[in-house]
Amino acid sequence: MSYFKYIVLIYVIIQTIKSDPINRHIKIDGNFDDWANVPSYSDPEDNIDGTIYDVSPWFPSFKFPDCHDGDSLNTSTVPKHIYNPNVNVVEFKVAHDNTSLYIYCRVVDDGVIGKTSVGSSEFNQHSPSESSAGRYYIMTAVNIDHNATTGCWLHGGGYHPTAPGFDGNIELEFYNGSFNQNYFVDHAANNDNETNYSKEQNKENYFVFRPATHDYFTQYIYWNREPTLNETQRCLEGPYQLPGLSKTNYICFTKDKVVGPFNGAITYARSEKGNELELRAPFQGLLLNSHTSQPTLN
Repeated sequence: MSYFKYIVLIYVIIQTIKSDPINRHIKIDGNFDDWANVPSYSDPEDNIDGTIYDVSPWFPSFKFPDCHDGDSLNTSTVPKHIYNPNVNVVEFKVAHDNTSLYIYCRVVDDGVIGKTSVGSSEFNQHSPSESSAGRYYIMTAVNIDHNATTGCWLHGGGYHPTAPGFDGNIELEFYNGSFNQNYFVDHAANNDNETNYSKEQNKENYFVFRPATHDYFTQYIYWNREPTLNETQRCLEGPYQLPGLSKTNYICFTKDKVVGPFNGAITYARSEKGNELELRAPFQGLLLNSHTSQPTLN
């Protein structure tokens, strides 16, 4: 979990964590009873003194605070501890059925998932007490092909614990007090030319797998319906109708802090209290594997 400046982030890593394979017919409705029998993973509860530490299996000697900033882009600089109950995850679960991936997470009782600061301007580090438009991300990073040499290392984005091989992300963005967008990320580039290649492949309904650095990627909203006129007009690049038998699948390339909201195919719901969240990401949003032309996840 990370908090950097006024950007707040929860991330779930899917690599050694196993997704529960039983079709539990999970409904994204804010009622979490259908998660009751899904295997649970715990995360240490951070404290205000910053005495709770995590380690990465890849770098067991590198200890870092459970909640921290995102300024450490390597495995030798310890990130700064910042206590924030809104990202203090204590439990998460992962499940899937034949069509979708499901994520559940819970923060401490006094936390609110998706809560941001509200203001008319961006955060100014020279005047941190001024009201500003904050950001909050829920990121699920997935090692899709179980290959540590494709995709990127997590610490390239300031995320710890780090691990290699993460090809794709599933993300929710809250901005300036409200939900802003949901999207998928394809990590398969090391420079602008490779990023443009990935974009062209994404537009042809292909998800690319290649070695990558964290700074280069494509980021797209996916719809399994035609986007609304308002969404179409606000789309930064696109929307593009994807080829295939169905003519109802579209993507729009996006970036952080766009003028939202964009309601793509990823859906979510929070508890009334706000400290629990569940989301559903359809496998179709990860397109077709560019090497096999088969669904990336199925």
